[in-house]
Amino acid sequence: MVEVLDPVFRDLAALGPADDTLLIGVVDGVPDLECADLSGEKLAVETTMLPAADIPPDPHATDIFLLVFGKRRGIARGCPGLALPVFFLSSAAPRASQMDIARALYMAVEHGVSIVNVSAGQKSSTPEAGRHLEDALDLCNRRGILVVAAAGNDGCACLHVPAAVPTVLAVGAMDREGRPLDQSNWGDGYASNGLLAPGAGLDLVEPDGTAVERTGTSYATAVVTGVAARLLSAASRHRYPLDALDIRSILIDSAEPCVPGADDDCARILAGRLNVEAAIALLHERGRQARRPDAAEPTQTELSNGGGLTMNAGTEHAVAPSALLDGCPAPAGVPAMEQQACSCGGSGSCSCGKHDDNEEADSGDVRPQSAAGEGREAAAEVVQQGCSCGGGQKPQLVYSVGSLWFDFGSEARYDAIVQRMNDPVAANNPPMLFEFLSGFLPAASGITFILMQDQIPVYAIQPAGAFALDTYRAMIEAMQTSLDPVGDMQRVAVPGLVSGTTRLTNGMILPVIYPDLRGMVKWRAAELAESAKAAAGADGVDDASIFNFLNRVYDELRNLGISSEDRAINFAATNAYQAATAFADGVTRRLELYRIGVKKSPICRPDSDCWDVQLVMFDPENDRRAGRFYRFTVDVSEVMPVTVGLMRSWAAPLAGA
Repeated sequence: MVEVLDPVFRDLAALGPADDTLLIGVVDGVPDLECADLSGEKLAVETTMLPAADIPPDPHATDIFLLVFGKRRGIARGCPGLALPVFFLSSAAPRASQMDIARALYMAVEHGVSIVNVSAGQKSSTPEAGRHLEDALDLCNRRGILVVAAAGNDGCACLHVPAAVPTVLAVGAMDREGRPLDQSNWGDGYASNGLLAPGAGLDLVEPDGTAVERTGTSYATAVVTGVAARLLSAASRHRYPLDALDIRSILIDSAEPCVPGADDDCARILAGRLNVEAAIALLHERGRQARRPDAAEPTQTELSNGGGLTMNAGTEHAVAPSALLDGCPAPAGVPAMEQQACSCGGSGSCSCGKHDDNEEADSGDVRPQSAAGEGREAAAEVVQQGCSCGGGQKPQLVYSVGSLWFDFGSEARYDAIVQRMNDPVAANNPPMLFEFLSGFLPAASGITFILMQDQIPVYAIQPAGAFALDTYRAMIEAMQTSLDPVGDMQRVAVPGLVSGTTRLTNGMILPVIYPDLRGMVKWRAAELAESAKAAAGADGVDDASIFNFLNRVYDELRNLGISSEDRAINFAATNAYQAATAFADGVTRRLELYRIGVKKSPICRPDSDCWDVQLVMFDPENDRRAGRFYRFTVDVSEVMPVTVGLMRSWAAPLAGA
């Protein structure tokens, strides 16, 4: 019997092997990398977002890995793979948020992936994602990273994000005759950025040796990811100057279009059906056209063995696959506090059970796009304020800006605070609670401190090391000032390391920042307004103009602070706040903020990661749109970024402003 993917493997055979330097990220659960079909391959799990407990293998994630990397039927076998877990086994259906997928994409960028497979999505009425996910997808697009995402299994003209976002390659499922599956989604948003791929009756061998068939858009997505990786590998061997986004265009443009009359409903075909043979032909056509006339042809040996060429996607943060597999020690010079943040520890309770893949998702939840419907055994341990270790991976740097608040984490921890205060009313009164914590700092370890952006929790903050009590004191003071009558727009900047997760009282899971007290900063709008006027020597300046500037800057800064660009922007703007001079001159000239930009700095110190950050202000009443530029060069290679270039400003017209 001919298996569903046999035609795909037959067409791909002429391309040669997969490139063993092309890193593929998979946003799903934790796969079973010890199973016979995956063991020994160049595969790893990103541990930053893992709870501190042992996480049992996820069957759905394992299936996706088998389709992409497996020894038996892995379409892109030979490519290194990185699992970016956002789903963990629990007593309820697996759910994640757009924020979780955004974090996974940022991690993918930091590791230098070329392609990211996302087998999950959230139903949406529009092809627009939330701000953080949009920013993460935009970053992937700027870095030339292809994001492949499942269209969804609702069987309706409905969209899922991130698949519906125009820069993403959306994938629906079809049977072996090319008919769209009944459960495969369609819609206007997929008509230009989506295609159908084999997604019914895909043959897999489970870790226990059982032969199974899988059906759904998530499996079709894995097929397209594997094909894209093989095309990108071939482009590298042939020295075609094509990146992963070029492969996206090739797959869509070569897709077999709908045939009116022969196909029942062209809307369900999306932009067309995956056509591997046509994609290969178009790859060579566009590759030869794009290659420079003087470029040397690859030798036959290079074409047959992969050539050892490095892909051009994500090269600014690329890491060798061996670094993911072997682990790497903490960088030299990391303070004791930061090293302690990477040590194992913490305790928590364990909850076990099953979930049903067919359970309706709550609003705002992202669901795995599997139509299999099988239950996943769950034994996921939730650790309060724990630290995830494992794998020896270097912890992720972060520099994030937001406002502080708190959560009790669990009923037991709430009860402990109530008993210590001997007053349940006081425990629920923030001013009284903060006063109590200020007088008894050890009790602060029983509170989960939260960094918020637009009232959305984005991180939990866990002080550690010798300066933990000082950090608790600083955070409590920041929350106290936010309660003052003039405490509007209270903000904090938190640099540190991200490792592990913690659960809030409402069940929400947040990654944990282990902060570096050296770089923590807090400020309030009223104080900044006075500082700016004093720096400019203009007490008569209207406070409204300053507040407008602050609001714009905070809106521009609303990011997770994981990527190098975001950390550079956040640190540069924080420095501007502290000095109150970066915008003081603009205030006196009645200028308004036009944009905040960032690009890789052409001048940098050895072994550093430097970025130029530019704040651009303009005169809305000047016909020439004269503006002033404030530029910082920031090195973000360590936990605490530093400004390595002096800020300078000059007046000039803003072309196209």
